Amino acid sequence: MLIKDKQCLKNLITDLSNFIREEKTELFALNRKITLDTDHWITEDYQTVVLYLKNYIKNHVHTEIIDKIKPKGKVLIILSYNEPLVLSIIPVLNALIVGNDVVLKTSRNNEDFVRFVWQKSGLAEKYGLKLEVVSLKTPDEISDFIKKVRAVYFFGSYRVAQVIAKTCGENYIEFYPEIETSDSKVFNKKSSHIKNDACLTLEESFTHSGQICQRIQGVFVQNKLFDEYVKILKKEFMELCQSVNLNKFITDDYSLARSEMLGSLFFDIEKSRPNEIVRVKDLPLLVISPKQTSDFVKNAYFLPVLWISSFDSKEELIKILNSRRFFLGINIQSDKSTFTDYIINNTKFTRYTVNTSHTNIRSQEGWGGSWPSGYSGYRNWIEHFSDGYVIINDFK
Repeated sequence: MLIKDKQCLKNLITDLSNFIREEKTELFALNRKITLDTDHWITEDYQTVVLYLKNYIKNHVHTEIIDKIKPKGKVLIILSYNEPLVLSIIPVLNALIVGNDVVLKTSRNNEDFVRFVWQKSGLAEKYGLKLEVVSLKTPDEISDFIKKVRAVYFFGSYRVAQVIAKTCGENYIEFYPEIETSDSKVFNKKSSHIKNDACLTLEESFTHSGQICQRIQGVFVQNKLFDEYVKILKKEFMELCQSVNLNKFITDDYSLARSEMLGSLFFDIEKSRPNEIVRVKDLPLLVISPKQTSDFVKNAYFLPVLWISSFDSKEELIKILNSRRFFLGINIQSDKSTFTDYIINNTKFTRYTVNTSHTNIRSQEGWGGSWPSGYSGYRNWIEHFSDGYVIINDFK
């Protein structure tokens, strides 16, 4: 297996790093075409991948755990259209170097990107990587293919995930979902922290125009701080919308390209009966006090939209948080450890970030790195794509 050959692995990582540097212009162009992301966020994704690869070999060590893993075999990875740089390189790399026979099913627009990185680069052929890119279009085609693999790794919408999960379950195929949804945050600090937090909230809400699943979609603010937070947030929001800095969040043609998604969004916002909707143009949107049990608050939208709502007591907040549809990550901003502990101990989220940025991914945590997974807190890439085993000796 490639995983056992450190020099071969080092050469692969070096070649991959050199390739993405040499082909940066083409990668940016393909990314922009697929996602409509701005250069600001494409650059951030690009730098994330460069740093990730730089740390990869440094973090590689032959430990007992690494020596006692085996490839799963033939696996299907279904990639979403967003974040092609990150998704087309990091999970695919780890699935391959473990030794799996990897089949990639991407969105139609993303297929050229994947082929460019792994096939047109010559990396798959040079290192004998077992990689196949397939164009499965109909649900029946996908269903039939799933029956031929050991495990399915899915990145995409929860509606599609429900269908694929059923097929996997009926055929005893392992299913690992990373579905579209967004995280929320809680603010319960002194009023002197509001301005800085409001700016951070906007940054982490509109990141990638709302495409990444770790972004902040909404913020719950303690009732006695709510009016002041709303006042400052609205001011910062309006200044952002009227400044050139907005260009780093969304492109000029974003609203036009996402017209169908906008229709669904506006319908759900209207049903949530908010007190106010703040906007300069169609996007971005700031929604004040929507109904907390509404689909708008519970759903995810890959659009630059942020809601803000209030809570009175920590007991009320717990009821609200535990009524959410998904329990991925939550960001807690509080200067009271008892409040933070109460939320953590009485909710079932799998990732908690406290008094820090929520969207940062730590690239130096162990070999293969880890990523914030909605279903298991932080997941190690190497272990995710392999089977661990234990040797038991009888010394009699």
